[in-house]
Amino acid sequence: MPDRPTLYLIRHGETTWNRVGRRQGSLPQSPLTLLGTAQARAAGERLKSEIADWDAVPMVCSPLYRCRQTAALICDQIGLDVERITYDKRIRERDWGRWEGHLDQEVRVLFPEDWAQREADKWGFAFPGGENYPMLEERISAWLSEQDPERTMVVVSHGEAGRIFRRLYLGTTPEETADLPVPQDAVFRLSGTASEQLPTDPSAFL
Repeated sequence: MPDRPTLYLIRHGETTWNRVGRRQGSLPQSPLTLLGTAQARAAGERLKSEIADWDAVPMVCSPLYRCRQTAALICDQIGLDVERITYDKRIRERDWGRWEGHLDQEVRVLFPEDWAQREADKWGFAFPGGENYPMLEERISAWLSEQDPERTMVVVSHGEAGRIFRRLYLGTTPEETADLPVPQDAVFRLSGTASEQLPTDPSAFL
């Protein structure tokens, strides 16, 4: 297991598409809901209590709009300049290909063979026109390998991408990785071979 930085990993807050179960992937359209903005502010409040020296801690964010919104709200809650955020497309969400923009019940009707193949192999199945987990892992690993292992960093990313981040630290199997929960009301602290879930309290911001 190579040395890696300590990461505070946050999934973006709930979006309008999350709320109805619509697949987002690489699409940028869906903004945060009121709950999503509260989740982002709660993550910021948690980070405020975890990190003392923000001058030494970079914040890296997926360039997709829902993550940009989340990172900006985190900065606002902490009192940080949003200009400190850097963006890297390698930590964006998994590309769902032709599934993007659809509800699961629509996918089952429109692409029944896709659905059956994914149910049979969640790890290896590549969405037509999109990615599978190994492809997602390759680009996130490439980003992670470039980071200073002595640093602490905040990363604002996505559900599927977050599973891969946690796998890279924990060494979970493909099957375990695909089943990892992806809450939007928590901060994960990844260090060494450990992942600690730090709860947040979005209700304080509703």
